[in-house]
Amino acid sequence: MHDITVFPAALRELIEAELNAGNTIVQRSNTFPAPPAGAWVMLEKPVTTRPRQTAEGVKFFERQSSTQSGEFFDADRFFFVLEPPIPPPPEADMDAIRAELKARERASDEASYDRTYR
Repeated sequence: MHDITVFPAALRELIEAELNAGNTIVQRSNTFPAPPAGAWVMLEKPVTTRPRQTAEGVKFFERQSSTQSGEFFDADRFFFVLEPPIPPPPEADMDAIRAELKARERASDEASYDRTYR
């Protein structure tokens, strides 16, 4: 079990609400982004028990990076609740893209031919 008793009350309440809602803590540390005097926890899933915005006692910053998607933190930026990164979108279907471009080209060629020769 991760020790969350060191977190400020507002962040501790957020963590407890998430745990009660079925989210889990996957990592805890007292390194960056927290200073050694603070700590952070990474949740398995994004926060669902409150809006992803700054509110009383908790600040929020959206971060779309490969390491996290958002962070809730205290006013001193000593304690953080981090959300996991958003998975990257699926790779583009290059065959479908080529087929669409070919169809557009064909339609354009036909329209040009009709204007020129008919």
